[in-house]
Amino acid sequence: MGKASQLLDMDPQEVRSTLVDRADAVRADLVDRWGEVRHRRRDPLVVTDHEFPDGPDGIFPWVAVAFVVEDDDVLLVRDAGHDHEWEPPGGKGEAGESPAETAEREAREEAGVDATVTDLLFTETLPFDYGASVTAPVLQAGFVARRTGGRARGNEDRIEAADWFPLDDLPDSAQFRGDLADLRHRAEPDGDGSPEARR
Repeated sequence: MGKASQLLDMDPQEVRSTLVDRADAVRADLVDRWGEVRHRRRDPLVVTDHEFPDGPDGIFPWVAVAFVVEDDDVLLVRDAGHDHEWEPPGGKGEAGESPAETAEREAREEAGVDATVTDLLFTETLPFDYGASVTAPVLQAGFVARRTGGRARGNEDRIEAADWFPLDDLPDSAQFRGDLADLRHRAEPDGDGSPEARR
């Protein structure tokens, strides 16, 4: 039996085990590149309108979020398909790119802003709940980035608006408020006294 046939026969527990290994490997690569950051596990995200993936290739390899900062402002978008009114641009990884490249692409596609990743802010496990006996875990990485070009704007897809907000005066409905507060601390000249804190 070929490898492709074996993957088609994977039960949900086998798929989950493979996805756990993949998420761990992605995080290990990120930590090797950027250094250790805090990691957390989110509550399950219910997606019962979709089928549980029949193999690891049936779900995206990671999710990446871009915390694009310029001066003391951060770039946020309003996505018509999400619960939070404002959030940093982000999305699913695609073949042939790294998680950092995913974050840069999402900033460009969702908000019209060219950005370069400068640091890793956090990682977290997103457990997708398809209504099966187990969840499908995917790694999400939050990156700090700096604007290199472009102008904040919505797009013709689901992004209704994109705008810059002061880190010390964020919308109440903004997603990742705790991480944005950490970002403000990093931006302060004497945040922790280290150059890394000001990146």
